[in-house]
Amino acid sequence: MIKKSENALHKGSGKLHWYHWLVVVLSLVLTLSAWQVTSRLADQKSQIQFDFQSDLLVELVKERMLKYEDALWAGVAAIHSQNKVVNTKTWNAFANALSIEEKYPGINGIGVIDYVAPDKLDDYLEEQRQLRPDYQIYPTHDKNEYWPITHIEPVKLNKKAVGLDMAHEKNRHTASIKARDTASAQITGPIILVQDAKKTPGFLFFAPYYQFVQPPNSIPLRRASFIANVYAPFIMENLMRGTLKNENRLVNFKISDGEDLLYDELKPNSEGYDVSPLFSKTFEVDMYGRSWTFEMQSTILFRHQVSNDQPMMILIGGISIDIMLLILFIVLARSNKKAILYAGEMTRELKVSEKKLTTTINSMRDILITIDNSNKILSFNKAAEIALGLKESDVIGQDISVVPDPNLVTSDSVEKHYLNVKGKHTYEEKKVINVANKEGRLLPIDLTITKASSNSTNYYIVLIRDLSNEVKIEKALESSEALLDTAVNASSTGFAILNLNLEFIELNKSICSWLSFNRSDLIDENFNKILSNEGSLIINDMIKNMLKRKQSSIHVESQFINKNGSYIWGLLTAALVIDKNNVISNIVIHIVDIQKEKELLQNLIQQNKALEKSNADLEQFAYIASHDLKSPLNAIQQLAHWIEEDCEKVLPEESKNHLSLMIGRSSRMIRLLDDLLNYSRVSRYEYKYEALELKHLVSDQFSLIDKPDEFTCISSNSYLLIPRVPFEIIIRNILSNAVKHHDKDKGLIEIKFNKTDTDQIITVTDDGPGIPPEMHKKVLEMFQTLKPRDDVEGSGMGLALAKRIINHYNGDLSIESDGVRGTSFIIRWPLPNQ
Repeated sequence: MIKKSENALHKGSGKLHWYHWLVVVLSLVLTLSAWQVTSRLADQKSQIQFDFQSDLLVELVKERMLKYEDALWAGVAAIHSQNKVVNTKTWNAFANALSIEEKYPGINGIGVIDYVAPDKLDDYLEEQRQLRPDYQIYPTHDKNEYWPITHIEPVKLNKKAVGLDMAHEKNRHTASIKARDTASAQITGPIILVQDAKKTPGFLFFAPYYQFVQPPNSIPLRRASFIANVYAPFIMENLMRGTLKNENRLVNFKISDGEDLLYDELKPNSEGYDVSPLFSKTFEVDMYGRSWTFEMQSTILFRHQVSNDQPMMILIGGISIDIMLLILFIVLARSNKKAILYAGEMTRELKVSEKKLTTTINSMRDILITIDNSNKILSFNKAAEIALGLKESDVIGQDISVVPDPNLVTSDSVEKHYLNVKGKHTYEEKKVINVANKEGRLLPIDLTITKASSNSTNYYIVLIRDLSNEVKIEKALESSEALLDTAVNASSTGFAILNLNLEFIELNKSICSWLSFNRSDLIDENFNKILSNEGSLIINDMIKNMLKRKQSSIHVESQFINKNGSYIWGLLTAALVIDKNNVISNIVIHIVDIQKEKELLQNLIQQNKALEKSNADLEQFAYIASHDLKSPLNAIQQLAHWIEEDCEKVLPEESKNHLSLMIGRSSRMIRLLDDLLNYSRVSRYEYKYEALELKHLVSDQFSLIDKPDEFTCISSNSYLLIPRVPFEIIIRNILSNAVKHHDKDKGLIEIKFNKTDTDQIITVTDDGPGIPPEMHKKVLEMFQTLKPRDDVEGSGMGLALAKRIINHYNGDLSIESDGVRGTSFIIRWPLPNQ
């Protein structure tokens, strides 16, 4: 049977058989398929690159806007930390500390936009003109409110914006209101900044602040407690120049807000502009209450970078290989009979050896392939069939080229195939190379090739161990390490790793830059090298406790030593690195620069001390002035009474009138001193809120007033939450004022109570002569009366004292009167939780 087969082979020698042509045709088809696939992959890779660059550009814009938002909230926090009204000096100090021109490129400045109600306009202008006499609000408009730019730094660049009223223009006004009502940062629609001489598109960025550090939960409460917006103006061109320099960029873009163009690089004169871009796309991005449309186009540089000749090289190389295969088949077909008979003999001997090894080979978990000296596959075990996706019947007797090798470039010969055994030594081992199965899936393997012989015939045993799981674990670890390394080195705060001897084994650029050290100055050095003496004692004790598992982490402020010997404040956080065996391996530290915060805190402490001393001095002065002035006034009054008693029958009537006038005016001066002392002490004490019965409290205070018998006072029987002593002073002064200024001996005073979600409303109404509307504001000022002081006893400070007490508790006192008959004093007092 074998003889007949050999004769048939001999007859067929010298010409190409159908399977030779089949291999050539299949190889050509494979070449064309590879060319088409690589062309498609190149296009997909370019698309992915363009999408990545586009998304990266948008993320850079968002990140920069978030950084600007942080600057605005820093302004809000700085105002709250002042706990007093911000003026041009304090705002200038904050802006200088913020270093906006250095740290926030693209920003045009940072300022404050106050909300001013119409009835507060005069007070607001008077306050601002104390430091800036020429301060004005402009332009005029028909809105019933004002949103002027009170402060802006740097003033030199933004001088034209000082006093500009946001209410005059729709986009500015709408964004201002939206920031107030949402308690979140907002930007305006496109505007032209008054300080921009080029009149290019820009916008304003707002962050609201309120009377309280935490914004109220509802819109009505936010509107009631709203004070102002911290804002920053932006010229779009400057913002983009500071955020994204158009140098060697792969993507150009255009930004629009609705139909308004904000920024445009899609112009022929733009750097890198491509007349026929390879890729383009448009999408919407929500940007602080506005919808920005980004139009992206690839650049000329992008076209150059993604150009790829690989598909054409694959096509040319594949056709070359097909030609070589055809030549090889022709040469093989013309081989002599002796070579065919020799191959048959070798095949028979190999089959004998194969039978001996079949059971062992097929039971192995590792891939086992045997190959002869001519790279023909002799055996192919079950593990190889499963892993490589090839059947034993398809590869036995075939050249190793039937097994895919992803590491071969098309122009390389089969001599570089990973299964090539020609010229191999007795033993050869390769660690972790990639091979491919029939479907093209890559498998990492450990390859061992051992030379063996049987009946003086050499062959090679190829042992392959699949390392997919091991490589997957290694890649995951490498990815995690790379991600951690990138995050640590990209961090703007200090990061380092210490061994258990507190020596630096790793640290990022930020900590070196912060302390002016080179990395080589600190690696392998002890952590105490950068600690102050006091900080070293405290932190080392904490680390010892942490190593003893007495505490899990460290969070402490300390001074650190700069390379030049100076001290810098930092916030240190430290934690242990514990392995899976619960053994401490390292210590991770994280340091945040808080030097400026410490300097600001120290400055605030010094200002508070100075303010406390000033308040104490003022109170001491008020007490001394009151005591030293009241003593001679009491003596003058006493002397006048003695003269009046001793000379009652001697003095003429006119002298008696003069003496009575002197006694009255000295009494008025004593009352004035007492009222001045009370007025100066309004903000010195804080009284607790109590639940009081309004009717009972009013009755008590009305009984203390000197009044005609025909005067009556009625009050609603309501309960209110209010500090007792300050409220008694207010009610007593308002009731006394109503009695003193009444034009009749009979009168009625009525007190009503109402409550809203945020306020308690107390209305005191009398039936005396009204107060003209033009005098409503004036009578609430110090030393103001509607009648001559000789006609009405009083200092003219009662209503001013009442208003100051109410304002101290964030309330308000207003007047309603037609100026003819009757006056209502309306007290708005916030509820305790407001």
